[in-house]
Amino acid sequence: MSVSMNFFLLNLLAFFFHQIFELSDILYQQCRKDFGSKRNLWDHIRILIITIIFPDWETFLSYLLKPPGIHADSVLNT
Repeated sequence: MSVSMNFFLLNLLAFFFHQIFELSDILYQQCRKDFGSKRNLWDHIRILIITIIFPDWETFLSYLLKPPGIHADSVLNT
């Protein structure tokens, strides 16, 4: 099998996973809603993957939705 065929199959596999996440993963759907465009979401995903190691996908998406730090509620209550 050629390298180009392997590359094609990996891209096809990635596409199928994205479609499955779009349809069935509630955390992924919430992230898509909160970040607006796919480009904005994937920019944030790229940054987090480079800087932090997460044990699993659910922890990663939960962190993406509610990162630790200063939140508006804590600023308003002070």
